[in-house]
Amino acid sequence: MVRAPCCDKSNVRKGPWSPDEDNTLVNYIHKHGTGGNWITLPRKAGLKRCGKSCRLRWLNYLRPDIKHGGFSEEEDNIICSLYSTLGSRYVNSKSLNCLVCSNFGDDIIER
Repeated sequence: MVRAPCCDKSNVRKGPWSPDEDNTLVNYIHKHGTGGNWITLPRKAGLKRCGKSCRLRWLNYLRPDIKHGGFSEEEDNIICSLYSTLGSRYVNSKSLNCLVCSNFGDDIIER
């Protein structure tokens, strides 16, 4: 059996997100929320993107509580401490729940 596609691929824009698309998504979510249904959100917001793409863009880049940039010295020490205690499983720790942390392990190993 084949899984049904998540959206109509013919009308979906691919590639990098424009600042206008980012603003449209942020404004829509602040005004209406996600409603838990990412599949219908792009159409309601007026975006020509897949729901999955909108969800990932919001969760990984646009959420207001995401910290952009490098780690502070304190965060660096916490990560190093967890890595020395837990090894590569430190990413599963509840105190570290981000994509960036998984890439940080390679830097620790090189030190």
